[in-house]
Amino acid sequence: MISIKSAPYERRSAHRYKVKLPVELILEDGTVLPVEATDISSKGLQFSCDSWVADEIEPRGIQNHPLDQIRLKAVTDFPGMDKYNSRLYARCRIIVARRLSQDEYVLGIEFIDFENGSDRLLEKFIRECEQKYRHKATPSG
Repeated sequence: MISIKSAPYERRSAHRYKVKLPVELILEDGTVLPVEATDISSKGLQFSCDSWVADEIEPRGIQNHPLDQIRLKAVTDFPGMDKYNSRLYARCRIIVARRLSQDEYVLGIEFIDFENGSDRLLEKFIRECEQKYRHKATPSG
């Protein structure tokens, strides 16, 4: 599900779009963690998770240690794309982690590299998000 919303006054290099997108995070040891992306841009994505997932990502405590050395892979299927070419494979690094409550975190990951040409798929998905946002923002009359 894609909900097109925008924050026009952000100091970011890429526009973010609100999404509800299931993502599998694959850690370096092969552990697969299911999360849900809450927004996406051409540079990365943000997801929410519980303390179990946060502890799997950084067992020493996600708030107490540097996370930028942690490498993982994000895998997701984009809705509405060609079913044979809809899967994003991106190597990522964690760039931000915020604790929202005792059992809820929000993490931001930056895309570093892509596999199987999925960078072009991401570009196409972002273009579709832009078009939907523009269509929604244009007053109909």
